Amino acid sequence: MNKYIKRQKAFTLMEIIIVAGLFVFLMLVIYKLFFAEVRTIKTALEHIGVNESARRFFAHMGNDIRNANWVEYPVQTNRQTVDKLMYESEGKVLVLRRQVLDFAVKPPAPDFLREEIIEYQLRKSSDGTSDLYRIARGDIPGTPGKQHEKKVCDGIRELLIFTTNRKPVNLKSFAPSLPFKSLITPEPYELDGTGPYLIHVSASFVRKGDQRDSAERVAHRVRTCFNVRGKLNGVHP
Repeated sequence: MNKYIKRQKAFTLMEIIIVAGLFVFLMLVIYKLFFAEVRTIKTALEHIGVNESARRFFAHMGNDIRNANWVEYPVQTNRQTVDKLMYESEGKVLVLRRQVLDFAVKPPAPDFLREEIIEYQLRKSSDGTSDLYRIARGDIPGTPGKQHEKKVCDGIRELLIFTTNRKPVNLKSFAPSLPFKSLITPEPYELDGTGPYLIHVSASFVRKGDQRDSAERVAHRVRTCFNVRGKLNGVHP
């Protein structure tokens, strides 16, 4: 009787190496795609955070400036020296003073005129950027206590706030007959975009999660201006 021996088909070493290589390649592709998607989502969330910080920054500051009566700080500067101004990264950047009439008090009582001082400060953060704080002091009805401090936004790398003179003094324009003519004939406000009631703001925001130097991760730069108490708007030097 003939005996037949069944031979089982086995994998060769070369086939095993090829399959293992394809498996490793496939896992690397999946790994790269997964973490690339994670980085994309993280970057998108960081940009959303930057936009939210910029929105809070201009919403708070714009509202305070438009409701203010005086700009206590910064002091006015000449138009010719604007290019030499330095960006702020820490300390006081803006002080506003606002006054309202309390009609629940009968004049001439001293409480008839209420006042509020609003100060914006930059404070250094651990990642090299700055956080912006709003400090309000006063006795205006509806304000939360005598002094209230609130963090407005974070991720600020550079901030510059300034106001200019309405008409800078130009010593060369003095004339013998009318020595003060150049000082009493200012240029039209809506044309030159200057004056103590116009506050210029230049700011740059960075992504908080990025580990690079803050100068390399600036995500949003803004230059704009606000007017005190509804003065003419839409101008910029």
